[in-house]
Amino acid sequence: MLSIDQGNLNMKGILLAGIVIGALGVLDDITISQAAIVDELAKTANLTKAKDLYTRSMVIGKDHITSMVNTLVLAYTGASLPLLLIFTNNPHPFSEIINYELIAEEIIRTLVGSIGLILAVPITTMIAANSYKK
Repeated sequence: MLSIDQGNLNMKGILLAGIVIGALGVLDDITISQAAIVDELAKTANLTKAKDLYTRSMVIGKDHITSMVNTLVLAYTGASLPLLLIFTNNPHPFSEIINYELIAEEIIRTLVGSIGLILAVPITTMIAANSYKK
């Protein structure tokens, strides 16, 4: 029988793995949806140029980016809500609290995940538009 005690677990590594898996889930969702939008526009709008298809798809893609970044921020905030509640009654100033390692890590993770989403939509749209052109 395998037994795991807390001395053998790397909690930061487990937390990081959870965040990476969550970010990949959001990334998968946004890229599949954006490719489907390009496909549907290619079929219904009869766009023959990849540039036109890209431009029209990115109008929708910008809304996609906004909603997914909001989703990512809300998911990370929800996951760290108990930690945020601890700091609610903390007498330390905000500038000190924001520099705590746990808080700074969450902020950086949210920013990095958001940057990934912001880059994923135009790249996915470009690839899909070039593959759907007639």
